[in-house]
Amino acid sequence: MVKESFIAPTPIEAYKLAVQKYKSIDNFKIINASQYKNAQNELVAKIEIEVDEESFNASIGVSEEELLIEELNSLKSKMNRMKSALAGNEEPEPAAAAQELKPTAKSKDVIEHIKELLTQKGLDKKWIDYMLDPFATTQIAEDETLLVSFILEELEEALTIERNPLKNRVHLFVGATGVGKTTTIAKIIAYSIHKGVSPKEIAVINLDNFRAAANEQLSYYTNKMGVDYYYAKSVESLREVFARLREKTLIYIDSAGSAPFDLEKLLSTAHFYQDSQSNIGSTQTNLVVSAGTKYSDLKKIYEHFSFLNVDCAIVTKLDETEDIGNVVAFLLET
Repeated sequence: MVKESFIAPTPIEAYKLAVQKYKSIDNFKIINASQYKNAQNELVAKIEIEVDEESFNASIGVSEEELLIEELNSLKSKMNRMKSALAGNEEPEPAAAAQELKPTAKSKDVIEHIKELLTQKGLDKKWIDYMLDPFATTQIAEDETLLVSFILEELEEALTIERNPLKNRVHLFVGATGVGKTTTIAKIIAYSIHKGVSPKEIAVINLDNFRAAANEQLSYYTNKMGVDYYYAKSVESLREVFARLREKTLIYIDSAGSAPFDLEKLLSTAHFYQDSQSNIGSTQTNLVVSAGTKYSDLKKIYEHFSFLNVDCAIVTKLDETEDIGNVVAFLLET
């Protein structure tokens, strides 16, 4: 059932509006009636009715549906412009429609409530404002469920998710210490085998010369899955490994976890990366980040690894936090 209100100077006139819309009193049920003074200090009457969804949808008519579709398409266009603005490609145009129309009290309440929820989830205020402000003067803003659905759809479209991680032959995994690079590689190996790649067609190379435990952990995983494992201590040994892997279908390379300020590890990874590019061809660089990392730290991590031509991000530890707004904002703006 759908609830709807009719307001007029008198109760009889409000009642007539309901009858006029639904043709007969048999098509709706009056559930409340009241009188109050409006913003102009005039006494008005309001009746609230309950009507079945079929009758309500029929009352909307094709013209209103077309108007809603047109409004959605217009908002889609605004969203695209805002995404370009957030990426730095053009000047933002937030809430352009607000210059022509004023938002209703209900739309203000709905938008503020959604902004509060998104802020609690850690999303950046600038992005939230750009996404929601254009809705302020639309009828969509008066329906919280519809507005949230639209925003979630925009988020889904804005984030490009790689459905086929196996399309590249050589993968380099980089990231800060403790984000789960080694475990991620083990999971991707298992996924590769599940998709039909023979363990004999896969090789793993470990470049981490700073942590003995990483060598032992990766060696254990690969041994369990029957995958060839190599430990490269230097650029020269990496070249020797590459020479033995010409026939491999997939090559996964684990690097030393490093903080943005850890210059020694960054330079070590850079040397390995440059040599892999020249000896084995194009390498896909995957930046592994933890879902619970602060937004400012995510930006620093990306900036310090960007010289490796990062192709995509892998988000780990999603089960360890309920607030993924920081990483979503990072992915949207990077």
